[in-house]
Amino acid sequence: MMPVTRAGSVARLLLPFALAFLTVAGVTAAAFAGGAATRAQVEDPNDTKGMLDVRRVWFESEAGPPRWTVVTFSPWTAELTRDRGYVFVYLDTMGDARFDLYALILSNGRRLSGSLWRDPPKGSDVRISGLDVKRDSDMSVMVRIPLPLLDIGEFRTAYRWTVVTTFTGRVCRATCIDRVPDEGAFEHPIGSPTPTTTPTPTPTVSPTVSPIAG
Repeated sequence: MMPVTRAGSVARLLLPFALAFLTVAGVTAAAFAGGAATRAQVEDPNDTKGMLDVRRVWFESEAGPPRWTVVTFSPWTAELTRDRGYVFVYLDTMGDARFDLYALILSNGRRLSGSLWRDPPKGSDVRISGLDVKRDSDMSVMVRIPLPLLDIGEFRTAYRWTVVTTFTGRVCRATCIDRVPDEGAFEHPIGSPTPTTTPTPTPTVSPTVSPIAG
């Protein structure tokens, strides 16, 4: 059993709820040869200390289910990130001023696991389901989020997303946080392959919930 309150309490102090407007460069989409699925690449600079500094995010909207692959500048292991490193994918499916869902990736020291959470305006976060997590290298992690698990608002034709990593260690005693994009969020029309950037409040990383199995 592994509590995840530590990541939530630290990151909540360091991620103020602020509205930001800007466009994000480095978003490209390339079609897979011989297939209908597409993959969007989001580049991020080497701007954060710690081993979870994000280098790029691959977003595959039509992978069935959609999947996000987070690639870092440095290698890392499940052992090194236990109770120290977390990866989040925040989702806004209701079109209001906040993110209402997030995927959480954490380590029990031997392997990584993923779960989907609902972040209600009031009360504790609610675990919805486990998620499929996979590593293709020691510098990446992939998570799939099935759309049927998302409570998409009525008449909504798009959802927004952003990726956040947090790490605490020797060079990150105050917790290093990386966010992609740095401000705002990517908006993805449902059924369309390429995300665009829209302003949105910075999410509060808040997995202040009861322990879950590692």
